[in-house]
Amino acid sequence: MKKKDIIKGIIVLLSVTLLSGYLLAQVYSLTKPKIEQQKKIEEDRLNRDIFEEGVKFSEDNLKEIPCTAVYDVNGNLIGRIFTLQVRGYGGNITIKAGFDNELKIAGVKILEHTETPGLGSKITDSNFIGQFKNKQGADLYLKTDSPTGQVDGITGATISSRAVTEGIRKLQEQLQ
Repeated sequence: MKKKDIIKGIIVLLSVTLLSGYLLAQVYSLTKPKIEQQKKIEEDRLNRDIFEEGVKFSEDNLKEIPCTAVYDVNGNLIGRIFTLQVRGYGGNITIKAGFDNELKIAGVKILEHTETPGLGSKITDSNFIGQFKNKQGADLYLKTDSPTGQVDGITGATISSRAVTEGIRKLQEQLQ
């Protein structure tokens, strides 16, 4: 190959790369607002799953812990939603937990996990996460771990069950 052909090939390749990068940046700038809007819609849907009576959600802090403040139709603060991460059997578990103004649990959602399919993954089932509603303090233990505990663990997935329960209880203790 001649030196002239190599330089010509480099210039063509560089031009195509620059044009592709520019076009990609333009597509990103056009779609970014739509992506952000969709994220907000999804976040609000998750928040409404936790606080059904919530109509407005805004960024907040409670005791220096980032959270989402939840307001009703009259603009009254009815609670806060926190995102926490705990260590389960298979890795990290990301949880959204909502607390009313009396620090009773309004609802729980498992956002992400890497627990064992068919066992630990049952932490996402409504039968498990539904047990947390209206509980606080000494209620937030597995029944097998404490005489005051009111949470049934998942058979074969005690570590995952305990991780979720302890994570929520410890967050609640921090908020008191």
